[in-house]
Amino acid sequence: MMANTNYDYFIFDCDGVILDSNTIKSMAFADSLPDESPELVKLFVEYHKQHGGISRYKKFEHYFKNIQNYPDADNKISEALILFASIVKKGLLECNYVPGILKFLENIATTEKPMFVVSGSDEIELQEVFLSRHILKYFKEVYGSPSSKIENTSKVIEEIGSQKKGCFFGDSRSDYEAAKKFSLDFIYVSQFSEWEEGDKFSNFTVKNFLNLK
Repeated sequence: MMANTNYDYFIFDCDGVILDSNTIKSMAFADSLPDESPELVKLFVEYHKQHGGISRYKKFEHYFKNIQNYPDADNKISEALILFASIVKKGLLECNYVPGILKFLENIATTEKPMFVVSGSDEIELQEVFLSRHILKYFKEVYGSPSSKIENTSKVIEEIGSQKKGCFFGDSRSDYEAAKKFSLDFIYVSQFSEWEEGDKFSNFTVKNFLNLK
């Protein structure tokens, strides 16, 4: 697949696409609920995996308001978010890259075609992580939550123009839905994905970036 010649611009999810961080997020969701029932925590982590790419805010809201229906749900959401953020940021700074992604980003950078990140991760947190890992320089913009992926993809389209041909490298249903909403090719990155059906929806499926140019 010759991505450099096929597209005018590129959108990347982060977890499972740039960083090997899907398992970090799953563990962090569990560890952010230390006083909750193990059975309900397990149910919540499965919910998280089935709704990859949706913001942590929405997921904790679902747990405390729908699964548990706590009267003080807003306070519990805030506490869980603080704990989750501290766990995740450390993990994002230390985890491995998806194989081949750095060389792939470098190759695209030489073409001066714009690259964007559209992630379910917290936007400010992700920008800080990318800056610390020295990869922020590759991207024209890094977008994240609390805005949705569809909202953030819309920002990219407004900046680039709908007449340009783009692709979205993702590993979750929310990535696919954002890509299809704006008629982008969806390239499913499978190696670390927790969405087992992704290859059924993609225009192309790749394991990682080792053989991409």
